[in-house]
Amino acid sequence: MRRLIRLILAVVLAFLSGCASMPAPISTTEKVDPSKGILLAGLTSDGSQQVMDVWFFYRLKGTTEERRLDAFGVGGLLSKPNDFAESGHEMGRLIALPVEPGEYELFNWTLYVHELGGYAYLSPKTPPAPHVFKIQAGSVTYIGGLHVVTVLGKNLFGIPMAFGGNPDIKDQSARDLAILKTKYPTIADWPILMSVPDGSQWKVDR
Repeated sequence: MRRLIRLILAVVLAFLSGCASMPAPISTTEKVDPSKGILLAGLTSDGSQQVMDVWFFYRLKGTTEERRLDAFGVGGLLSKPNDFAESGHEMGRLIALPVEPGEYELFNWTLYVHELGGYAYLSPKTPPAPHVFKIQAGSVTYIGGLHVVTVLGKNLFGIPMAFGGNPDIKDQSARDLAILKTKYPTIADWPILMSVPDGSQWKVDR
């Protein structure tokens, strides 16, 4: 039992640690300061049991401070939240973050996965070219459906494991903007700016 508790604590600490900050999304009823803009993204995985979370990283252009977007967040350690149950096999959440106006870039991703005896991080050997987007005061900037397909296999003992991932980024605005209206009604009438990355530029060569 003590060993199990130590393992759980280690996973929680690992989840909360790292150099990337995790700004909190707005609540469903929170009124947002109109001097800020909103970064909106649908973050999903394929629901594989091996995946604990999917992370995408962004930063203010010209800086090195990493900020993290989580598909599941801390709640995913116990049960995975899912805003997309009616749209297919993808699991994750629609995130709306209040962000200071400016020019930002989406620049990398990571799968946080189960591994024998613990966890592992799977990221591309060569990060994709950054996608630059703008945040404007009083507006919502939508950067797309940020999805990672899990590459699964079995180890020498025949146990299923995640060996990698491949981003599948696309315009999911028909799905995500409908969810926006019900999940975040206080910003439902804000103007929408579209800035979806070229998904082909994020594919991992195989």
